[in-house]
Amino acid sequence: MEKILFLISEALGIDLKNSEKKLIYLNTVLMSIFAISIFYIGYFVEKISTTKEFRYILSFVIIALIMLFCYSLSKYFLKRLFKTNQLLNLLLKDTLHELNIPLSVIKANTQMLISGENDEKKLKKYNRIQKAGAELYGLYEDIDYYIKKETKNEVRERFELSKFVSEEAEKFEILYPEVTIRKKLEKLNVFTDKRGLSKVINNLLANALKYNKNNNDIFIELSYNNLIIQDKGIGISKSELFLIFDRYYQGKSNKNGHGIGLSIVKAFCDEYNIFINIDSDINIGTKISLDFKNIILKG
Repeated sequence: MEKILFLISEALGIDLKNSEKKLIYLNTVLMSIFAISIFYIGYFVEKISTTKEFRYILSFVIIALIMLFCYSLSKYFLKRLFKTNQLLNLLLKDTLHELNIPLSVIKANTQMLISGENDEKKLKKYNRIQKAGAELYGLYEDIDYYIKKETKNEVRERFELSKFVSEEAEKFEILYPEVTIRKKLEKLNVFTDKRGLSKVINNLLANALKYNKNNNDIFIELSYNNLIIQDKGIGISKSELFLIFDRYYQGKSNKNGHGIGLSIVKAFCDEYNIFINIDSDINIGTKISLDFKNIILKG
């Protein structure tokens, strides 16, 4: 069966060595078979059968057989791909499990070296190693987080939001010492995906600082169940407001980026029923508000 598909593809000049192309071609063939079959079923059934009831039964049987054939053909061709994906998933999970040990060793030994060292040059080297180790551990946690989400494990947890937001903001205060991040945070207990929310806050703060002007202050406010992040930057045009959440969309600004950050924000907010409101004007700034009423921890 597979040889027949490849012979047809070669005759049509289609390269099926690529898995994605193979899937597209297979889907096209199956849909064509199904569509053509449905088109001719009525004609042949009417010629063969006599009563209306029998025509309905015969049509149903033929459609069921065609669907079974398409299903079997699809399963046959996708078997290898599913097996490969399964092996890759196992490899990823096993590798992730084993990575935890060397990362922990690097972290522990680096801390020991730093604590017993007085030489400034060596301390700088050790600090760079410690920073690189922390970045590697962050990547490890990201992969672990996505695996847990994929396997439907509960990733939500209870935590106090104002402290969490303040800690996330401190990372940017170190990276942008020339910019003042002004915080006005009321206490709020929530129950949600903490790591996912971290990505949301980080992306919003990164954009606020990235598109800031003249090192203006950045404002973060948490009150009345709403988190507000406001800048006095270049702003967003009204036409762009409809596009900024599209994956890979990049505005007219010449700033570096891949157009992924806000799509991550939107996906998370949609998943946890967090309403997003954006108010922006060109050369005045942008104000983004997140309504957390659906993730508040009550009681």
